[in-house]
Amino acid sequence: MTAEQAELPRAAIATSVQRERHRVGVSLTELARRAGVAKSTVSQLESGTGNPSLETLWALAVALGVPLSQLIDPPTSPIQVIRAGTGPSMPAAQSE
Repeated sequence: MTAEQAELPRAAIATSVQRERHRVGVSLTELARRAGVAKSTVSQLESGTGNPSLETLWALAVALGVPLSQLIDPPTSPIQVIRAGTGPSMPAAQSE
């Protein structure tokens, strides 16, 4: 695994942990306390520099009240259906 490939899961986990912590409305310290992990561990995860164990991710998921998969899977974009003739139009001169 290249360094770039390793960064993708870390970035997804960092975004997910931070998003869910804000959603629940707890501080970094409080999340660490609830999950039974060090505050520095949560801080490293949120900054994308940590390398969490499955046990740590599980503890965070339980503390946040979310399924583990919600912390691991990158968020997907909602699907948007644009029917023919209803989307924005762009003259050919501006298409390049």
